[in-house]
Amino acid sequence: MIGLVVAVPAAVAAAGCFGTAGVLQHQATHETRLRRPLEPGLLADLIRLRSFRVSIVLGALGFAFQVVALRYGPLILVQPVLVTGVLFYLLVASALHHTRPDRELMLASLVVLGGLSAFLVVARPSGGADTFTGLAALPLGVALVAVVLACAFAATWIRDELRSLPLAVATAVCYGVTAGLVRSLTSQSFDTTLFAHWELYAAAVVGPAGFLLNQNAYQSGHVGSLALAIITVGDPLVAIGVGITWLGETLQSGPGPVVGQVLALGVLAFGVVLLARRARAVAERLQEAGVLPAEFGRTSDETRSGLGMTGR
Repeated sequence: MIGLVVAVPAAVAAAGCFGTAGVLQHQATHETRLRRPLEPGLLADLIRLRSFRVSIVLGALGFAFQVVALRYGPLILVQPVLVTGVLFYLLVASALHHTRPDRELMLASLVVLGGLSAFLVVARPSGGADTFTGLAALPLGVALVAVVLACAFAATWIRDELRSLPLAVATAVCYGVTAGLVRSLTSQSFDTTLFAHWELYAAAVVGPAGFLLNQNAYQSGHVGSLALAIITVGDPLVAIGVGITWLGETLQSGPGPVVGQVLALGVLAFGVVLLARRARAVAERLQEAGVLPAEFGRTSDETRSGLGMTGR
């Protein structure tokens, strides 16, 4: 009982920090010139902005709260609370701009978060070997590079609000793989030295690449809640997939749990479709009103934060 008293408030605080950091990062990316996916110059542009530096502090604080929450509560409780960062994003964004949150975006976000939460509750992933063995991780590396390149290529062909979607998918994949690498690294006994384990160097490359893609995703769309939702739900799902395929983890089996998992993923996918359609509709409405340029390029000062709210 004491553990829950600590874990739940800590998870809520973490979600609030992550959601607020997302608002600030989305705002910052629209105050810099448009960059191509994985172009390091974007980070050099962003670090000059105070709002972006504040977002980094909030992200670190959110991570600290997340560690506390996981220390006192199970993942199956903490993760569903953490994904409410999307709702915090919408609420903070609307408060900053003195507007009402878009009800349909809120509803779609709730459907997405409900689907993910239900999946985690039904699936109950459990630990296995927890470490990569031999060359088994090589297919993971190949798949990671292929997905990121495919998403970057897709983003160059999409010209409307959904351009941020493939970049958000690439971000989620990088974050999920990084989680698997860290899990493998921390599960090993360091009888030699930390620097002798290849997972450390892989995570040092994949993690920052994911963070850069995250900023690309924010910069490519005017409704940042879409990118944040994809990243928020994709990260744990990819991590679970890596755990099952490479780290020996398992999900609950049997007809009941399997049906429940499929239904939960169906709800999640339906919510993503709703969120994507509403994000596109909001952006098109702002475009027709002359607030956004015709080619969805740079935003005006009125919508600099990009947030998918109902307007004034």
